[in-house]
Amino acid sequence: MIAAETRAGSPSPVSLRDLETQPKFDTSTHEVMRNFYIPALSSAVAYDRGVGFFPSSWMRMAAAGLAGLAGNGGKARIVASPKLQKRDVEALAKGADAKLDQALHAALLEDVVELGEALERDTLSAIAWMVADGLLEFRVALPSAGLDGDFHDKFGIFRDTAGNAVAFHGSPNDSAQAFRNYESISAFYSWIDEREKQRVDAEAIRFDQLWNNADPNVRTFELPEAVRRNLIEYREGSER
Repeated sequence: MIAAETRAGSPSPVSLRDLETQPKFDTSTHEVMRNFYIPALSSAVAYDRGVGFFPSSWMRMAAAGLAGLAGNGGKARIVASPKLQKRDVEALAKGADAKLDQALHAALLEDVVELGEALERDTLSAIAWMVADGLLEFRVALPSAGLDGDFHDKFGIFRDTAGNAVAFHGSPNDSAQAFRNYESISAFYSWIDEREKQRVDAEAIRFDQLWNNADPNVRTFELPEAVRRNLIEYREGSER
């Protein structure tokens, strides 16, 4: 899949209903990335994620699924805590700058020919390109008012072209370390029954409230504003 054609090509029909409807995945008995994240991303046109820590290493591991999401004409929205590695902040900020700078956007495109390969080989450049091209939107969240701790939740929602949705909630952050820990997620599928659909809808509503700054106890900021306000807490070191 050529990255330049990702936005122009017609998305092929995909369906989340083709996924295995496992109620729970854990790192001891399942290959969670291969069995859940990559198939769901590849079948989706929208991916919303709220997560405590978000290093670029997760996007490298999920490269095949993210390339599928982009090939479907989809995009990802991520809300995370402001505890980020400096290199990841720089890549996200570079992508935001490239939205307004045609020369920088063109330079990024030269480095990203095939998105899946680029995410594996040069993850930071690929992330910058995804932001610049509107495939990835990123915001940081800070508890406020009645909360004075960290944004530490971990949940997400996938949607396909037919309106099917899968929500998940569990312990892992988006990091390589999470797949070496004992971690688990519970998954809910909108088409199974009304109870499952209610769970999916509840997670989707919660994400939209965060994204739109409608939660009274959490404030979200686009990355350039968060940097200007000195809200980013840089995390040292890199994943093993």
